[in-house]
Amino acid sequence: MKALVVYFSRTGNTKKVAQKIKQNLKCDIEEITDAVKRQGTMGYMKCGAHSSLKMRTRINATDKDPSRYDLIIIGTPVWAFNMSSPVRTYIIKNRDKFNKVAFFCTLGGKGSRKTLHDMEMKCNKEPEANLAVYEREIKENRFADKVKKFCKMLK
Repeated sequence: MKALVVYFSRTGNTKKVAQKIKQNLKCDIEEITDAVKRQGTMGYMKCGAHSSLKMRTRINATDKDPSRYDLIIIGTPVWAFNMSSPVRTYIIKNRDKFNKVAFFCTLGGKGSRKTLHDMEMKCNKEPEANLAVYEREIKENRFADKVKKFCKMLK
């Protein structure tokens, strides 16, 4: 099965999980980059506000065509109990090109269930698998087994 991991990461946590998935599945990977600056305290506030309002954003063009893959694995940080605006934008732009999907999110507190459900609704596809990884698991490097189990469900 040809798979693509697509993710957005503001702080690097989602990127670490995406890279671990890539390593386990030996698949392609692509980072969604936001044209809107979201660094610092104001950027953090903007993230929460835009996400709560379910706003889209301007993302830079991606190189990989999702229609050429059997499975798209989409990763997002949880912002204010919602998927990030860059991931929302990517899904809306590309959902007609997805064959099968799987989702993962990274978070500091709560909101994983709602976020993963919203991703499913936005894609209009039931995921092959879902994964939520907490910030403390990433910081303590205790997420490899979770990722391995997630990837086994995708093979």
